[in-house]
Amino acid sequence: MAIITLVGEKLARPGVEFIYYGPAEPCKTCKLAGVCVGNLEPGRRYKILRVRSMPSHSCPLHEGKVRVVEVVEPSIEVAIEPRLAIAGSVIKLHLADCSDREKADLFRPEGLFDGDSVKIIEILDDVECNGKTYKVVKVMRKKD
Repeated sequence: MAIITLVGEKLARPGVEFIYYGPAEPCKTCKLAGVCVGNLEPGRRYKILRVRSMPSHSCPLHEGKVRVVEVVEPSIEVAIEPRLAIAGSVIKLHLADCSDREKADLFRPEGLFDGDSVKIIEILDDVECNGKTYKVVKVMRKKD
């Protein structure tokens, strides 16, 4: 289900993904904060599905203007224990540690937290780290 929020005019294009890190200081007194930052969860990744054809709104953070958009949490690739990698299953995510900095995004992807419930959409590949083999899977977070 899509979430309505506001993003800067320069980012307001279908397919653009962003991470919401929490409200900035000016957001705390903004009259649009409820629909803008109030609908998003800090630390989560969002993908713009549609830009609504409504007028833009003033914003001190986004070089003047923001647009109304519809966003969803996209699927995210993550490395998991091979025994858990069953397409279609719902698991509680336990993020593994990997000392290889180049693989960090697979083991601790932005937008997912340890303990999240996720549905495995697709099994993609194998990845090795710290002498162990993991499965790279595409997951969607299941909201409580």
